[in-house]
Amino acid sequence: MKRSRTLLVVACIALAGCGDTGSRSGWTTLRDTLDSGTVHVTNIPGASVSPTWTLVEELRVGSLEGTGPDAFARLKGLVAVDGGGFAVLDSQAQELRVFGPDGTHIATHGGKGQGPGEFVDANGLMLDRSGRLWVPDTRNGRMSVFDPEDGFIESFPFADNNFNATWNGAMVDGGRIYRPWRTGNRGMLRIFDLTMTLVDSLPLPGDGPEDEEFDPASQPGAFYQEMGGGYMAYSIPFYASEVRHIDRRGVYWSSRDGDPAYRFQRWQPGGDTTLLVDTRRPPVAVPTVERDSVIDMMRQMTSSMGVGEWDWSRVPNVRPAVEDIFESDDGNLWVRTPAADGGVLFDVYSRDGAHLGTASLGPGLNLFDRVDPVVRGELAWLVVTDELDVNYVVRARITPAARSPA
Repeated sequence: MKRSRTLLVVACIALAGCGDTGSRSGWTTLRDTLDSGTVHVTNIPGASVSPTWTLVEELRVGSLEGTGPDAFARLKGLVAVDGGGFAVLDSQAQELRVFGPDGTHIATHGGKGQGPGEFVDANGLMLDRSGRLWVPDTRNGRMSVFDPEDGFIESFPFADNNFNATWNGAMVDGGRIYRPWRTGNRGMLRIFDLTMTLVDSLPLPGDGPEDEEFDPASQPGAFYQEMGGGYMAYSIPFYASEVRHIDRRGVYWSSRDGDPAYRFQRWQPGGDTTLLVDTRRPPVAVPTVERDSVIDMMRQMTSSMGVGEWDWSRVPNVRPAVEDIFESDDGNLWVRTPAADGGVLFDVYSRDGAHLGTASLGPGLNLFDRVDPVVRGELAWLVVTDELDVNYVVRARITPAARSPA
């Protein structure tokens, strides 16, 4: 595409909210505008790339054994509450648990049931600007609201039909809750007020025609197999599924489904794509032994089902570059990307797409990637696991990374 108004910027900006860390990115940012009006930002690493910050553990809450409130089974939500504590939703126990800044258990709300403040299939957790906790409960057909210490306040009818999956909605400034929704080939953004009344519904970008029927046999991210009178769709390992994030301003950020390259875009609901961000990190290969092992496992499965070979060339040999997107409390974007050593990195961007720095995980932090971390200033809360896949909540301090000798 033709581009215009090219601008070269060297990104040497300290991470907002990290005080006097003195960290600098050292990357180059190119900025231009496409004919469509979309601003295109390209971030180019320097010759020697190393993390800017390290997330260093300073508090861990969790237990391998026991039945206390710190024994987490299956977490599906994490928020930081006022005063430095945090709250989690344990979906197996169907409990909302609140902890203080020193990790002390403050309160447990909910539990399994259909009474006021109880849950059947709670699957997420949101924090509003008043410090209240919002919990969607699909099978109870409602959204329940809690004070962190005093417990249940009220609930509102909410028919979601999103059984078992983790909640992907967002609390947006101005008293709105945004919830992506998909029916067949069509994606919609459903917008609710704080009584859970639907006030708007907007088409998501990148979808096909409204009248196009869903064809399970032609989904690019899945192997399709007819099974008697029905079919099976098996997700393709390492496939780059769309990653999405709705920030507190109601802006929609996403990668592109099926695109393993390091790029993401900003879309204003009801409007156009306004920003496209490319980052020139080299792709991270899937080790041949790992890819072959996964294919062998699927071969055994198809053989046991008595079906033929699938097209194994559809299994990618590089990892998706954009694994997650979330927003820090100060409004920066954190993008999780794979590291060459098998770990993860978080590239941090300003809202205009400029790379500010990169954070790595300190020793012993094995990220549980189904719950977004929370970042406030110099602190980050994240869910990690051990070798037995037990969940823990860690509060980490964002510190300047040690530099290798020149």
